[in-house]
Amino acid sequence: MTVNDAGQANVLKFRSLVDTNPMLQAEVAQHVGNGAWNSEAIVEIGRKVGLEFSTEDLVSIVEEDDELSDFELELVAAAMPNECVNTDA
Repeated sequence: MTVNDAGQANVLKFRSLVDTNPMLQAEVAQHVGNGAWNSEAIVEIGRKVGLEFSTEDLVSIVEEDDELSDFELELVAAAMPNECVNTDA
């Protein structure tokens, strides 16, 4: 396993950990919103729980994996504004 592979494997472990840990979810949620996310802050959260990966590893996995976890879906849904559209006009 190369360094890059190890980092990407740690991103996957981190995603699984976040999906099952409400405290980590709350911490990650502070750095995600309005269609943007702070990858450096998320990397630092991963480091705090013993999982080393780079922002490049994180972005690579997020871009390649089109299946979001339940928590990730909640983040996406929370970032989308509710709009009411009047179609009777």
